[in-house]
Amino acid sequence: MRKLNKIEKLIWEKSVIADLPRTPEVDDAWMRLEQRMVIADTDPDINKNQDQLFSSTPILRWKPRLASIVSMTLVTLVFLPIVYQIFTTESILTQTGKTETVILKDGSSVTLNSGSELKYKTDFNSDHRNITLSGEAFFEVQPGLYPFVIHTDHGEVKVLGTTFNVHVRPYRFEVGVNKGIVQISNQAKSIILTHGQRIDIKPSDTHLGPAIEAYRNYPDWIHNKIVCEQAPLWEVCDEIKRIFDISFTFSDPSLADVTVTGVLDASDLNSVLSTISLLTQHEFKFDGETCTIL
Repeated sequence: MRKLNKIEKLIWEKSVIADLPRTPEVDDAWMRLEQRMVIADTDPDINKNQDQLFSSTPILRWKPRLASIVSMTLVTLVFLPIVYQIFTTESILTQTGKTETVILKDGSSVTLNSGSELKYKTDFNSDHRNITLSGEAFFEVQPGLYPFVIHTDHGEVKVLGTTFNVHVRPYRFEVGVNKGIVQISNQAKSIILTHGQRIDIKPSDTHLGPAIEAYRNYPDWIHNKIVCEQAPLWEVCDEIKRIFDISFTFSDPSLADVTVTGVLDASDLNSVLSTISLLTQHEFKFDGETCTIL
């Protein structure tokens, strides 16, 4: 048997007199372990304290709970269709005073008036020809395998191949046909328009007819004109505002409801304002950005 050196002998002597804890019973140890596991599951603060006790470096632990998983799932379900819509939709928006012509995949031409928006799916002409219009546009639709359908807030326009105009504003809904046949539908009724016919209604009207005769050189804006047929002055000014990017005020609020009938040359602002003054018998003051009807 090897003799102990001085250090080993000192450790042996101290260990004899040391008050060491007795070895725990196995059953007691298992019972205490089970109790700690139950407490740790029900009290998150215990886990936090134990992490701090047994580690000098804080440990970040993330345990996904059911509520978090449900929340993340709901967020994904809400935003996924929006993201899909963005990446699968083409959108063309014309600024004030600007027009733009778009050639679609089927060869159809759409000329957008100022302050108008056209939307359509990237798979246009694959198994459908659906578009959405806000504002005003002139269409030259080529014949195709699928109906050409224009969705608006006030009704639906369906054609196979024709030339026509659609005017969609919050206060007015107008469709006029230059060539061919179109069908206009809303929740209450549908109507067929042929060459030389148009409808011009308020969105609050549930009926769509009767069809009326389109005026010469329809639509007016394609020919740089504004045709007014007993139109309130505020509506005429609204069209001028979109074309020339100016604003209007009325010295007397009642002037906004004065009716206007005539043809305005929309190629020149001074000509438009002079004609408005002549038709309404009211002078105007223009400071370069705002026109005031006196």
